[in-house]
Amino acid sequence: MELTRFDDFPYHQTVSSFAMPVTADPHFNDGYYFAWYRPGEHWFCGLRLHPNNNVMDGYAGVVSGGRQRTIRVSRALRPDSDTLRVGPLSLQIISPMQLQRVALDTNRSGLSFDVEITASSPEFVEHGHTQVRHGRLFNHLIRYTQVGRATGVVGLGSESSSVERWHACRDHSWGIRSTMGPHVPIGGIESDQLDPRAIRIWIPFEVSDHTGFFFTHEDASGAALDFEGRLDFFDGTQVPLKAVHHSFRYHPGSRRLAGGEFTVVDETGGEYTYQFEAAADPAHPQGFGYTRGWSDGGQPGVYRGEYTEEIDEFPTDDPTRSLGPVHVPESRRLGGTEFTSTIVGPDGATGMAHVEHMLYGGFDPVASE
Repeated sequence: MELTRFDDFPYHQTVSSFAMPVTADPHFNDGYYFAWYRPGEHWFCGLRLHPNNNVMDGYAGVVSGGRQRTIRVSRALRPDSDTLRVGPLSLQIISPMQLQRVALDTNRSGLSFDVEITASSPEFVEHGHTQVRHGRLFNHLIRYTQVGRATGVVGLGSESSSVERWHACRDHSWGIRSTMGPHVPIGGIESDQLDPRAIRIWIPFEVSDHTGFFFTHEDASGAALDFEGRLDFFDGTQVPLKAVHHSFRYHPGSRRLAGGEFTVVDETGGEYTYQFEAAADPAHPQGFGYTRGWSDGGQPGVYRGEYTEEIDEFPTDDPTRSLGPVHVPESRRLGGTEFTSTIVGPDGATGMAHVEHMLYGGFDPVASE
């Protein structure tokens, strides 16, 4: 049996080591997303373990100056499964739920960073997500999200910048996720198995006196399929949320988000309204490797040998085109979904938000209004 350093702690849940998940599903994974940003500049990275495929992989990059630059990295997980590093990319959990350090050492992409992210509020733990399609457990995962501030340094080519309490966010998710690990097509003839989701909205944000987070999926009619959220005030007050109403604006002739307004509703019917404006071009997750974004057409979590890295760069400044890595066919490009945004909340409180805005299939939110 393989042991890790974590096995020295008395927190086991199964008669096995931490190196082996309860399920043998090749889509089981456990990992992180980090982002830190200011107007015109959006840095990101992620690191994830896929123990049933013997893979640890990740990505790092920046959207700035009308382009996205990304490095993707992958290595054999074993025999070093408890070191959170893949090539130049590393993660250090300095104080759980409070302080993490992410670093990208010098590499051929020209990107580098060394940043600590400090929590601004308690984590928000979502209820587990379960999807079954045509008799197969398709997705079964849990996630928590946290708003924070970043401090450190970033480098792009010969230029470096100091990061002084930039707005930031992160999430940590684990479980079975169909878009991680080998791509396995699934089909059937039952019409009730079709995915009803038309839009996903996921927004962590911070303004002058509080942070907030909510997510929702809606169908093509605008009906909410799920919703969770909370406001965390710096005086310690927590306000659970039960619903959101929103009105978004898009760039002419496109499905790219430009800005908008949302009103979150608390459990007593109280309302809190926020306006936001996209403050940079969106990040494109296929550059992360998501949605079969690796150059071999595969997903994250596929074994690619002892060590593999890929670097790409593509434009992000044309909202009328389907953009993404050049090796991804245009017909398969997901487009930009992660929007660094300025935000104005109740009583004129200002700050920033990370607005994830994902449209499914051919849904046109403008035409549906």
